[in-house]
Amino acid sequence: MSERVLSARRLYAAFLVSACVLLTACSTSPKRQEYVTPNDVWEGRISVQVAGDTPQRLSADFFLEGTARRASLTLNSPLGTRLARMQWDATSATLEAGDQKRSFDSVDAMTNASLGGALPMQALFAWLHGRPETVPGWELQTLDMLHGRIRARSMDRTPSVQLDLVLEPR
Repeated sequence: MSERVLSARRLYAAFLVSACVLLTACSTSPKRQEYVTPNDVWEGRISVQVAGDTPQRLSADFFLEGTARRASLTLNSPLGTRLARMQWDATSATLEAGDQKRSFDSVDAMTNASLGGALPMQALFAWLHGRPETVPGWELQTLDMLHGRIRARSMDRTPSVQLDLVLEPR
């Protein structure tokens, strides 16, 4: 073969390799934050019911990543519209809903302001890992990790709160 044909083939091969590398780079998923491991990511459906004079119910798709001390929770409508995004760490928490952004001193303060009472976040993450952790004032009614179902209910507070999670299989 002539030098010209070999040079053209090398150029073509270099182009194909470069194109594959670029396409692979474009298709990689964004990196998770450094505190998140594959065991710290959940998604599915969440329902929170607050009883009282004016009962409230929140039902949404959720994507949760992190730990009880540092996490991000996104709530979406069934059509995929973002309803809210909550982020927290050991010193603060933020709640974004629509065009509003509110800051709180803690995740407990954030859930208290949103739901009228704090959720047992430390226990929630234990439940998500399949550990039936007990929490004063809360009853874990269902922990069926085989079917991805968790149900917990507050026992000694008014208004009472029921939390239901249905996890997507991984």
